[in-house]
Amino acid sequence: MNLAESSFLVFLAAVVPLYALAVRSGPGPATGVLLLASALFYASWNPGYLLLLAATVVTDYNVGRALVRTGVPARRRALVCVSLGVDLSLLCAFKYFDALVLGWSLAGGAAPPPWRLLFVTGISFYTFQSLSYVLDVYHGSQAPARSLAHYAAFVAFFPTLLAGPITRASVLLPQLAAPARPMQPELASRGLLLIALGFVKKCLIADTLADQLARRVFEQPLFYSSFEVLCGLYAYAIQLYCDFAGYSDIAIGTALVLGIRLKDNFRSPYRSTTVAEFWKRWHISFSNWLQDYIFFSLPGNRRGRVRPYLNILITFVVGGLWHGASWGFLVWGLIHGSVLAFERRFLPPLRVGAPAWRRVLGAVVTFHVVLVAWVFFGAESLERVGEIAHRLGALTTGAGNVPAVVPALIVAVLALQWLPEAWPERAHAAFSRLPALAQAACLLLVAVVVHRAAGSAIAPFIYQGF
Repeated sequence: MNLAESSFLVFLAAVVPLYALAVRSGPGPATGVLLLASALFYASWNPGYLLLLAATVVTDYNVGRALVRTGVPARRRALVCVSLGVDLSLLCAFKYFDALVLGWSLAGGAAPPPWRLLFVTGISFYTFQSLSYVLDVYHGSQAPARSLAHYAAFVAFFPTLLAGPITRASVLLPQLAAPARPMQPELASRGLLLIALGFVKKCLIADTLADQLARRVFEQPLFYSSFEVLCGLYAYAIQLYCDFAGYSDIAIGTALVLGIRLKDNFRSPYRSTTVAEFWKRWHISFSNWLQDYIFFSLPGNRRGRVRPYLNILITFVVGGLWHGASWGFLVWGLIHGSVLAFERRFLPPLRVGAPAWRRVLGAVVTFHVVLVAWVFFGAESLERVGEIAHRLGALTTGAGNVPAVVPALIVAVLALQWLPEAWPERAHAAFSRLPALAQAACLLLVAVVVHRAAGSAIAPFIYQGF
């Protein structure tokens, strides 16, 4: 089931009372209910996915236990290699198999095999989440999980299973060990508001921009004028943000309804004045993962004139290929890595109290650097990128294929990025203070508007494909 479907809300409504009853009986029953709910949720996509998830869970749980039982460095490194070998082998086989086999066949002049391995939804996210646990236990910053069921509930936590946020064990495991009561008034009201905002971002904004212009421009750019293609690129940037931030809102809100607090994953990224700041605001759990487990593990970050910048590039190449084995994702990673290295070498950070024009100029430049990279991210091939560039270079100005709702949504979302940083917290606090009936009326109104605007079909979240 999709988090933006009504069936998910029905599923959540069934899980909450069961989890509330289990919490009264202690951590064990509560963990069992969460694990069962997560298994049913994942099985709704494909029951076979559970076998691969179980392989990752069993391997990393046992590696974590073994790590604390031995102090021999060689054995500890071997255990980490076992975890990396199993997890990354499964990830490569069920995410990159087609690309790897096709590349090997073309290089050798042989025909690719007639069979395929099924792509496993969510495998990138739960693999990174599970690996972070093993590496944290290895470095001594994380105690091992208390039981296999406890660890499985952490890795398979259903709100974050398909597309994050990538949650550290230090955040989620303690809350599973001492579960809080679900539907606490303040947390639940904030969670329900986040779920409603997530539906608005996904169904009203992201899907509208995709259907009205962005998807068509990326599919057939040669059918559109330069201006229409440019509008389509802007629309795609906003679509991608609202789609993924909407998923994160629903996931974090669902966790709050269950009494579990997760960290923010987006903080107005399109107001960033540098690409470095962008990555502190966009997909925060992923950028932190890359920094902590890729960049800091590479040698030479504190010495040398070249190595730190090369390590930045390597980190974002890995980040690009994590999304998929394609030239587009590779170039996307190279763009971000190159600009980050350039900024670190030549651009000092803006100081507090810098002139407003410098912040605005930095935000405009940063947004368009990110926009260029999104072209490679969203296009199905480098040939399609060439077609988009060709149409932009034609400098034609027709606008007949741009519905009025598209620029209106683009401007509205970009303007909202510049609201004061504290406004989400203030909005949540104000909503929490409303009487229960007023909260229910607001949420019902949002539900009606989303239902009427979204229609019968809701597109899958983009990041579920990674």
